[in-house]
Amino acid sequence: MQRKTELTLIVGINGTGKTTFINDSIIKNYSAKSLVVTPDSMEWRHLPIIPPDQIRTFTGAGRIIYENIGTIEEIAKNYHGGNLIFDDAMAYLSNQTPEIMRYIYIRRRQYGIDIYIVAHGLRQLPPQVFTFASYIILFNSTENFTYRKRELQPELFDKISAAQQRIAKKVSEGNPYYKEIILLDPQIKAINGKIDK
Repeated sequence: MQRKTELTLIVGINGTGKTTFINDSIIKNYSAKSLVVTPDSMEWRHLPIIPPDQIRTFTGAGRIIYENIGTIEEIAKNYHGGNLIFDDAMAYLSNQTPEIMRYIYIRRRQYGIDIYIVAHGLRQLPPQVFTFASYIILFNSTENFTYRKRELQPELFDKISAAQQRIAKKVSEGNPYYKEIILLDPQIKAINGKIDK
């Protein structure tokens, strides 16, 4: 029986520790391969660039530079068995990409992919992603979350808003990297044994 793969949203302003968390807790901490999608060749320079024709066969960790929708189409066709990290998602996950991304969200279990989508705020995430999300890892964010109230169940919206306030308090007390993990899909707890923090 295949485990339920996860789609995690990682949200926070610049300098809150998102990249360090991804690198140390996701890429280095798992034996699975990891592919980071980035719109900027200057980011993630410690990882080798994976050409599109090597997406299916590379091992370890690498990055691919987003050029156009074809980049995501190549990933959808060829990437299996690992972590898929969409960094700085606002730069390329938009209204131009909903169908191909929906395909990736839905097929992630069959392909054995855990997906991470990184953004500075909830507003930068495509609305449909909330339907498929397992967790939000929330770092400090100054955004008014009411913009996304329609996409979230009322109790989840309240939970996220309360976490935002607690995080802001911790940051003001001198802990700039404080984060909270918020469970969005209750089935994950039963299947993967994760704990909602």
